Amino acid sequence: MTTIPPILARVPGIALAAGIALVGGACELRVYNETEATAGSDTHTSEATTDGDVPEVCLRYVACLKEIDGEAGAEADATHGANGSCWQGDETAAAECLALCDAQLRNFAAAFPDIAACDDEGIVSDVEFEIGEAVFDPIDPFLPPVYRKLEDGGTMTVVRGGQGLLMLPFALRGKNFVITEDPNDWDNPRMPNVDMWVDIDGHNVGFGGHFARLNNYSVGFYPLNDGMDTLEHMYIAIIVPDAIADPQTLTGQPGTVHIQLNTFGEPAAIRELEFVVAPEIQGF
Repeated sequence: MTTIPPILARVPGIALAAGIALVGGACELRVYNETEATAGSDTHTSEATTDGDVPEVCLRYVACLKEIDGEAGAEADATHGANGSCWQGDETAAAECLALCDAQLRNFAAAFPDIAACDDEGIVSDVEFEIGEAVFDPIDPFLPPVYRKLEDGGTMTVVRGGQGLLMLPFALRGKNFVITEDPNDWDNPRMPNVDMWVDIDGHNVGFGGHFARLNNYSVGFYPLNDGMDTLEHMYIAIIVPDAIADPQTLTGQPGTVHIQLNTFGEPAAIRELEFVVAPEIQGF
């Protein structure tokens, strides 16, 4: 039997590793409505429970775990497998089960790359999203910023915000996932969140050897009403660490941003791209 690394060795079916968030999503724009859900409306059900289907990621998770540890795999089959208890309850319970499957399959794929059953390639998510930049007015930083898509290899500006802090303002746009009626309802399990890290050459002085890192960071999306069901989170402020004594040394440096978007009822969606810090710091 293959030995399970300590970080993965707490079950049922191996515990969720620290920092992994619940995930999920949908096939069309759906705003979760507390009133309708309480009244029993099925308008806002998640894909995790549609027609009683068991998510493929959970079938793969169970098969993988059986290869690693037969006893733990049998336990996981009873909960997350084809006839598991996960799919006998409500959509929130099903989404939480899917989240564990998705996070753990990714963990196992990294820990046991030689076990074919643990391959996490090809997991399908309906979620779409892109990474952008919030562009602030250089004269008045208190004016609402506007969205600009960040192309791979494009420039990203360090901005002095209204509070006086230097930041990289990463924006998000996407579709096909659940959002909440109140984008500030942080405790709602349907609230999207991100696991994210940013690297900048020569400046990775933060946690885990990154320039900056966020785990399970809630992001409230708003519908743009653009006729294409686009959702937007204007920006995530990645603050320049205090350990960087001279922020000017950031300018012109290449960087990488990696974002895993976790939404209700879907496997996580991941984007990563390269960028270059703009030659001037705005407002500095």
